[in-house]
Amino acid sequence: MNTTELQRPEILVLLDCMGVKLQKNTKIPDNDLLKRLNQTVDAAQRYNELLAPINLINPSTLSKWKCSESLLEAVKRVNMAEAYSNMISGRNRVAPPTSTSEEDTFMEVRQVLMGLASHWEQKHDSFALMDEASNWCVVARILEVQRLESGSSGDLKTDVPVLSILYKVIHSPSGVQMSDHLRQIFGLHPVVAVSTTQLERKYLLKLFAMNAKRLSTAYKPRRKKDEAEHRLTFIIPLGPLNMRDLGKLNSTSGCELCGKKMKSRCTQCLSVSYCGKECQRDDWPNHKKLCRSLKGGTWHTITFSHENNSMGKMYRALINRFDSVHDIRGQMIKSPEDANAPPPNIHDDKAFLVKFQISLSQYGMDSSMLLYDRQKSFQVNWLKSHDTDVYKEGEKAMGDRLKIYRWVRRVGDYQLAVCFDKAPETDPVW
Repeated sequence: MNTTELQRPEILVLLDCMGVKLQKNTKIPDNDLLKRLNQTVDAAQRYNELLAPINLINPSTLSKWKCSESLLEAVKRVNMAEAYSNMISGRNRVAPPTSTSEEDTFMEVRQVLMGLASHWEQKHDSFALMDEASNWCVVARILEVQRLESGSSGDLKTDVPVLSILYKVIHSPSGVQMSDHLRQIFGLHPVVAVSTTQLERKYLLKLFAMNAKRLSTAYKPRRKKDEAEHRLTFIIPLGPLNMRDLGKLNSTSGCELCGKKMKSRCTQCLSVSYCGKECQRDDWPNHKKLCRSLKGGTWHTITFSHENNSMGKMYRALINRFDSVHDIRGQMIKSPEDANAPPPNIHDDKAFLVKFQISLSQYGMDSSMLLYDRQKSFQVNWLKSHDTDVYKEGEKAMGDRLKIYRWVRRVGDYQLAVCFDKAPETDPVW
């Protein structure tokens, strides 16, 4: 078995630490699981936004990164929660990787990339990603650093660095410590040892291999004599996934457990579907909490709208703690011209949670509530004048609060079925 290849349990761990929560007993086929990992890694590096329009990238056609600009700050990608935590604790510079826990792998990989950027600013370009307990490591050399210009990245900011890298996996002979083996290979050449776990290195190798395929064959940087067998790749900043990406990557369009074509639905709550009795039985330990919380609930159909009388043609933005500080501008949505089409349905016909947030500027029959899911796949308004009787049920459930969370199902382009009398056991993390 190739010790550098990801195994199924490791793929599940990597998905989990990036926020894609699949059941431990999931029956999703290995190929589909690997595909989801690829999509998750690409979401972390915002590939579809930054590089997909370019197709194959040729770093030599990009402008050089200016030494006066902080590469470390450009590589750093944090969401609102992390930025706030860093501000409170006073951490505004890169810290050395400290955790060896598998659940922290993604965070530690991001720290590794920030460490490479910090060392590059100090004129170091060669690295050994390693730990003394393993008989293999990854050696890498940063060849050059370019930046994506505004013409390449559309409306995104121009502070996106592209680090071109040559890398190779090295195994140490039996009985020889990795550090001693590296000294035999590199001699006096300065190589920065970067402490990493095996899973962190496997993640990086996965990232390297994915991006290597996206390099133009016209890009042929100069190699050293001993780098003939090194593979060429590039990296761009990695950041935490936002709720929209997490929503898409956590959804399963087919059977709740294996993803195959659905044949039946849970008759108690009608919120999940299965390919057959075997998967339904195997999934019961995971599903029973939701099922029991919805059983016997009354479902009402409501009609939502993009209309909002108090906002007119103003802009609005909904920002939560999972949003990247680099993407806040992208959260702006104009109303109503830019938002006339029905919002996408990423949940199919499954039950999902929606936040109902009452307007403080409208009263009586002009009252309205703002509705959106955790993934922010839609942000719509529910007007009292459209569904007066059901709206009163919502006001009753709301009480003296400003917001509540309720289970809903999508039943039309502009319709939701909502269960007001069955609240989740605890308010969800939002």
